Amino acid sequence: MRKGLPSLINRRFLRIKVFQGIYSYHRTENADLVKIEKDIFESINKVYDLYLYLIKLLMHVHRASKEIVEQNRNKKLPSREDLNPNLRFVQNRVLNALKDNVQLKQLMKLREIKWDEDHDDVRKIFKLFREDEAYQLYLIREDESLEIDKEIVIKLFREYLGVNEIIHSVLEEKDIYWQDDLPIAAITIIKTIQDLPEIETKNISILADLYKTKKEDQQFVKELLNKSITFGDDYSELVATHADNWETDRIALLDMILMKMALSELEHFPTIPIKVSLNEYIELAKVYSTPKSKVFINGVLDKLVAEMKGSKRINKSGRGLVE
Repeated sequence: MRKGLPSLINRRFLRIKVFQGIYSYHRTENADLVKIEKDIFESINKVYDLYLYLIKLLMHVHRASKEIVEQNRNKKLPSREDLNPNLRFVQNRVLNALKDNVQLKQLMKLREIKWDEDHDDVRKIFKLFREDEAYQLYLIREDESLEIDKEIVIKLFREYLGVNEIIHSVLEEKDIYWQDDLPIAAITIIKTIQDLPEIETKNISILADLYKTKKEDQQFVKELLNKSITFGDDYSELVATHADNWETDRIALLDMILMKMALSELEHFPTIPIKVSLNEYIELAKVYSTPKSKVFINGVLDKLVAEMKGSKRINKSGRGLVE
């Protein structure tokens, strides 16, 4: 395996998955924590399918470009351009590396990653992309390099595939969470393209790994889920004492879940810096809760951190973690 391959998921992504799992736990009557944990890991694993679907999407655009070249050649009255087409995009090194990679072929077959039913939409996207000035300039450039090929594929992905509403709709039909997961998968697609080496890649790994540190990341998910649920009532009481006359049942469920997770991380994860945990949950509040939640959560957590440090409930260990 080639060193330096990117990983698909990070800790923020894992926090989001635990957050979704805890929300499901609170919204499900007689919820089974074991099943919730299983569902979280299934959702994490499925993001790799999303990553592969996006790669397959690029491959389908490449296929569409070759189909159109052949159709033009087979016209009853082909033009000179039809008979002698510019094949630069068809011969793009990045797209051909994806097409020929043995590992990728095996994964696509194993996981049944296909865009065949939506190929007509993909062709329409490619035809639109062909009109882009950057594509036209790419075709007539005198210089050639792998970096130039990477640039045009990244532009195609960023501006025509990753933001396309039809593509988003197709992916959402496959998994309702993929709309949230799309940004992290898209970033990894770009990294995968950028990291493609000059050497022959047919028989080497060119794909991202799912986890950066699988054992540690999986343990983080399990612990964060378990501690947030186990100590949930205790954290609700703590929040109530610093929520400025708010009754706990009046605090939005999403806000309460985020604060419980933050408190769990502050108390039970001694190697994660306090500032990191606070910043992460404030960022999640911006995305998943109300506009005022960020200020509310930040205020409550600041007070609780001071109190829990004073009572020794927060004890950070390790270099640079002791405040």
